[in-house]
Amino acid sequence: ADADLVHFAETQLAGAIGGASARVLVASVVQEEPPGLDEVMDILDEASQVRAYSHELEQKSRELETASAELRAANAQLQELDRMKDEFMSSVTHELRTPLTSIRAFSEILREDPRTHLADRMRFLTIIVKETERLTRLINQLLDMAKIESGNAEWHTSELDVQEAIRDSVEATSQLFRDSGVELSVSMQPAPRVRADRDRLMQVIMNLLSNAVKFCPRGGRVEVRLAPAPEGVRVDVQDNGPGISPADHEIIFEKFRQVSDTLTGKPRGTGLGLPISRKIVEHFGGRLWVESELGRGATFSFVLPLDAGARAGAEDE
Repeated sequence: ADADLVHFAETQLAGAIGGASARVLVASVVQEEPPGLDEVMDILDEASQVRAYSHELEQKSRELETASAELRAANAQLQELDRMKDEFMSSVTHELRTPLTSIRAFSEILREDPRTHLADRMRFLTIIVKETERLTRLINQLLDMAKIESGNAEWHTSELDVQEAIRDSVEATSQLFRDSGVELSVSMQPAPRVRADRDRLMQVIMNLLSNAVKFCPRGGRVEVRLAPAPEGVRVDVQDNGPGISPADHEIIFEKFRQVSDTLTGKPRGTGLGLPISRKIVEHFGGRLWVESELGRGATFSFVLPLDAGARAGAEDE
């Protein structure tokens, strides 16, 4: 019975302090004899091994916790990407369906009732043309965004005068301002030339102008300013519209994310103009941002560095 008890004690202690240490400790207790030098060395050796093994387990435990946290973060990111993909497809489907529904409805009316009054026919045809233009604009923006994000967009970089690009953009959108009853003023200081894609730069400016006039009330005002900046050339497009909440300043630069019209409560436009504009500006090493508060209008600004497009131009040309 004593032997069984000794064996049991050694077995229980061996898992914690090692076999040699357990035997020496139990023997010392049972025989009441101090351990020898060799036995002490065995105890120290096993204790060292136990500590090393313990440290190794702790390290592996930390590595496992880190890996688990990374997996949880990756899973959350995948879920967010999946949600954004669903929202993107839902938005695309909605934006495509809306003009197509109008085009089909009014086309069927004209086909089924050839005796429709001329004034009504002209009104229906005007709606069809506008919705067709809207559909074409959406498809072009979708293709543009896809090309830019995939790196397959065409860039024709050259040295250009930003003043000329602004003047041409203002002229191209002048009818839009007249139709909307919004005043447009331009203020341009002498600024150095930059390297960029002229058509892409005009696309950015016209996007900002169209965005400004869209939210301005009739009789409102939009101002375009050009000035040299410490890092290059700065362009501001300021309006006196309803303004944008600070919480939405970054949201409006996401695809299909728009701020609702404060009068109708509905988004206006495709929600692609600003994201495309930011990507164009960033391609040439610049930045695009907005400064605004609710009820105080909005100012969209972008800066192009003096060597804007130098690296991109070398790659594209």
